Amino acid sequence: MDRGTGPAALTLALLLVAPAIPPRAAATPPGYFVDSTQVAEELPIDRVVDDGDFTLSIHRRYEDPLGARLLNVAEATYPPRDRLVSQAIERGTEVGSDSARTSLWWVDGLGVSRVPYAVTGGALRHYAGLTDKFRSHNFWGAWDHNLFWTELRYDASIAFREEYSVQDSTFTDVYVAEMNLAWAFDDGTFVPTSLAHRIVVLSIDGKVVSVEGDGDTKEQVYFSSHRGIGNVQNLGR
Repeated sequence: MDRGTGPAALTLALLLVAPAIPPRAAATPPGYFVDSTQVAEELPIDRVVDDGDFTLSIHRRYEDPLGARLLNVAEATYPPRDRLVSQAIERGTEVGSDSARTSLWWVDGLGVSRVPYAVTGGALRHYAGLTDKFRSHNFWGAWDHNLFWTELRYDASIAFREEYSVQDSTFTDVYVAEMNLAWAFDDGTFVPTSLAHRIVVLSIDGKVVSVEGDGDTKEQVYFSSHRGIGNVQNLGR
């Protein structure tokens, strides 16, 4: 399969005289919510399928049982539904009839073309499910159009931090979860790619206190090598 080429003294003095920044009180970002049903759903810790044309790589890392549970919470944290619906209306994008029956993590796209607004467990299940179907020669999620290849990469980790700063806020004794998702597919004409990154900060008791990265997904589209022109980039291989 051919995918183509798809400071010191002054600083110390300032620190000594500067007032300490008090820790910010734990408060869930406005509108965000944790989908409790998804917290209980298991996601693979490590799964790699690298044979054939439809591949995936999933890695989720944590250091202890509490970290494992809080990573589940981070992955089940969703942005305000009203915000995503409003964005979809403003953009004039189609989100699909299935948007009415689930927590939203996207504002654009159907099936294989869905673009993540937030990296969540729902996003991971969506792309992994498509990959499994395509490997079974079921291309319903691509409107029965056979694809040349798809690639899913998901890396998530969580670790305890005694102190963690986000812009003008500082949190103490928190867990910080970082998630990265990459998705690409080749339909024979174009190769759309989506790269999404998210950081979720949680208190030890499981409250979400900060979410970064939502809505900052990087999208790129290349010409498929099967079209005979343009450039196709592979997702880091």
